[in-house]
Amino acid sequence: MSCRRFSPAIRIALFVLSLPVFGYASSPCPLDTTNPSVTICTPALNDLVQSPVHVVAGTTDSNLVTTMWVYVDNQLAYKVNASTVDTTVSMPVGHHAISISAIDSTKTIFRKNVPVVMQPPCALNPANQTVTLCSMVSGAVVSLPFHVVAAATDSNPVTSMKLLIDGVNVVNIPNSAILDQYVSNVSLGAHSLTIQAQDSTGTIFNNQSSITVTAASNGLSKLHHIVFFLQENRSFDSYFGVLGQYKASLGLPNDVDGLDPNTSLMTSQGQPVQPYHYRTVCTEGLSVGWGFSHQDVDYGKMDGFVKSAGVAFNSTIDPYGTRAMGYYDQSDFPYYYTAAARFATSDRFFSPILTRTIPNRMYLFTGTSFGNISPVSPPSGGFTQPTIFDHLDQAGVSWRYYYQGALSGAFITQFAIYQSNSNASQSKVVPIANWFTDVKNGTLPAVAFIERADDEHPGNNVQHGAAKVASIANALIKSPSWPDSAFILTYDEGGGLYDHARPAREIKPDSIAPIMPAGTYPGDFNESGFRLPMIVFSPWVRPSFVSHTARDFTSILRLIEDTFHVPSLTLRDANADNMMEFFDFSSTPPLLTPPTLPTQPVNGACDHTLEAAPGF
Repeated sequence: MSCRRFSPAIRIALFVLSLPVFGYASSPCPLDTTNPSVTICTPALNDLVQSPVHVVAGTTDSNLVTTMWVYVDNQLAYKVNASTVDTTVSMPVGHHAISISAIDSTKTIFRKNVPVVMQPPCALNPANQTVTLCSMVSGAVVSLPFHVVAAATDSNPVTSMKLLIDGVNVVNIPNSAILDQYVSNVSLGAHSLTIQAQDSTGTIFNNQSSITVTAASNGLSKLHHIVFFLQENRSFDSYFGVLGQYKASLGLPNDVDGLDPNTSLMTSQGQPVQPYHYRTVCTEGLSVGWGFSHQDVDYGKMDGFVKSAGVAFNSTIDPYGTRAMGYYDQSDFPYYYTAAARFATSDRFFSPILTRTIPNRMYLFTGTSFGNISPVSPPSGGFTQPTIFDHLDQAGVSWRYYYQGALSGAFITQFAIYQSNSNASQSKVVPIANWFTDVKNGTLPAVAFIERADDEHPGNNVQHGAAKVASIANALIKSPSWPDSAFILTYDEGGGLYDHARPAREIKPDSIAPIMPAGTYPGDFNESGFRLPMIVFSPWVRPSFVSHTARDFTSILRLIEDTFHVPSLTLRDANADNMMEFFDFSSTPPLLTPPTLPTQPVNGACDHTLEAAPGF
């Protein structure tokens, strides 16, 4: 077995280089050559960290450094009368400033500061001396590499976290209550997985589960067509928060992590707002940017949505932002609810980045936002970041991009693959009318992307959008391509709407840091965005299946890559789960005869004046 470790805890180790000639000898990283100066190697600026935090830093000074201090939020955390320091610092959840100061023999004091964010990896079991497995549930079906994220709850300091597979110790993380591992080499088949914690009293406690590891492409050759389609700006709780109750009404398991009706979020005026059923299929917009999204998460408390909506959108109808707590049910979306209940869905599918539409759609096409946290205009010639479409071309795999509305609204037109290759690529970007012709004639390409139009974005009529999706999906279900197809529907971001699930921990896609102007809310690319509604339509899905494994859009990329033998784009999609868990390729397609799906109504009241929560 082999593992890749991705910073479950950041270490603080301060190395001081007191040399008459500046250099990097014995230093932990390349040092600032300014005399004197402190260089903090890790944590990086605005890093998302887990307590205890361990810092790596060094100093450059032509005089002897005599004392080092570590401050957290202006409070002294550690002091040593030496030129090196190695210590850990505990931090509560929230934003913090680490400051490292040094003094030399001339009494000169110099320092360096770095802001960080401490956030638990998921909602933890509050019981003392328990371990919570965050990234999957027992019984999960995974592909390699698979991601294991777990955390301990303990009133005493946790001294170690261990990962054992089939009783064999794979890794030991000292002085950390968090375990974050990618396991890349384990045999196929069933395995036991144990996360074991030990605290300062010597007490050992654990979480035991089972997983099944499948070959990355096992059975995927039965899929000849993969279609992916993103609508706009809807959180899981706002659309599928009561899906579990609906499934139960059909005699199916209530196995969805849905909406708690007793949840209460406060307005900026201190008024509580609970989840409520929308009375209108049209509502005003909400807060969706990088800063507001991070404030919505509020260090994992997930309680900022109403306040953000009230501040970000100057509404005269709902000035307190209560519409962030609204939700729809099966009476509004009979098509979506039936499809999610009869085909397959997930209650742990996230957008890739905690911000608005465009950077998330960049991840969908490229596996990264190449540093962007906000919409940007493409350079002359288009964005040059390689896309999944570039890789499909290089592998000789057919693809087509079906756009709705004007061609100018097709996101691919902002990329170099479209702008610099007018004949080969532009001929593959076609109007949505071609979709209906292609599915009818059995001429679908191997990979198809559908651009949004009636996109369900707040401000639009969500039932009209759902009806358009139904017409597109139904065309495939009734076509000769149905027996060997998979159609994945999801949304590009949460849209500022409430969801109770914390963003998932992620691997950074590349070495590109977030492009953040001064005053930008701190954050990084090592966590996902919000949880989203999603449905997988296919005759090969496990009927009525609900996945509880954390994924984002790059799992769609990984599914395409593994199915058609296409190389990955970034570290994010290379390490993503490939969605094999959704499918059953063991015999004949379970849903070759598809379930009956109802007509999606479009007669709901479209009235913004009805959007606010009751009593507001």
